[in-house]
Amino acid sequence: MTALLGIVAAMAAPAINTMYAHQRLDAAIDAVRGAWATCRAKATDEGRPYRFAVVLGKGNYRVAPDREAYWGGEGAQGDGDPEGQGYVREGTLPAGVTFAQPGGGAGSSTLETTLPLGSTSPQEFSKVAVFDSDGTTGEDIEILFQFRGTRPTVIHLRALTGAITVRPLGAN
Repeated sequence: MTALLGIVAAMAAPAINTMYAHQRLDAAIDAVRGAWATCRAKATDEGRPYRFAVVLGKGNYRVAPDREAYWGGEGAQGDGDPEGQGYVREGTLPAGVTFAQPGGGAGSSTLETTLPLGSTSPQEFSKVAVFDSDGTTGEDIEILFQFRGTRPTVIHLRALTGAITVRPLGAN
């Protein structure tokens, strides 16, 4: 009986993981939407640009003022910023969801897709968007999310309006 339960559990685990894939993708999209809203709000409130950056191939992201003091060195936290201390936040996507570039390779094959918070150098992050003091970005932004076993999903931010759309990769 115990062996039978073990076999059933082993067969059900992959199906359950796939079943929750879309929920994880939705949670990742919500996390990025929230980070973008924070960037926009901080940029307009403080009157200075804020950057949103990610670690490609992982699920880590970072929000901070778009100044060298926050992105230049190990643990850059804005020490000596002439405009005063800015808001700095690092976050992670749900397990298994990663940031990728359109046309890039396949997603990760494990659920260990994030680096521990605070362990990533600011230089490891790739700039995705800079929100100006009027809340706009210089260009439209697209981020590709990947999760093993699902179709990659794209989130698109319109530069001037801030409108966000979500679509599967390859859909118009």
